[in-house]
Order: sequence, then C-alpha cells, then structure tokens
Amino acid sequence: MPITTWRERVEAENQLQRDLQAEMSASARRRAAAFVEGVAELGSKSAVAREIGIDVSAVRKSIREYGTTPPAPDSTNK
Repeated sequence: MPITTWRERVEAENQLQRDLQAEMSASARRRAAAFVEGVAELGSKSAVAREIGIDVSAVRKSIREYGTTPPAPDSTNK
C-alpha cells in the first residue's frame, strides 16, 4: 500500500470535492429540466409540486436557478 503525504491526500480530497460539486450542478440542471417538462405536461408549477409531493417554491427555485440552461450530458456514461 503506497504511503502518501498529507498534502497529497488533501489535494486528492480537494479534487474529489470539485468532481462531486460538478456532479451536483449537473444533477440540479437535469432536475430543473424535468420540472420544466412536468410544467409543460401538467400546466403549472403547482401541479408539478402536488404530483411529486414537494413544495411549489422548490419547483420555482429549481427552474429559476437551473432551468434556463440545457442540461449537461450525463457524465456517468463515459
């Protein structure tokens, strides 16, 4: 088992955190796109929220913050 320095371990964890943050951002964009599709199907943000049992403000916020840009390609299919 190779021994690493604390600096190497910190850098590895920093990279992991950057990767995870990128995944979270991509997930948020895909979720917002799904909400937008739900609004098109059901007619309102309120209807989408009722359908999945969440507060309408979560739907609004997601669409406002992430719904204007197209979702990134799924990075798990490398």
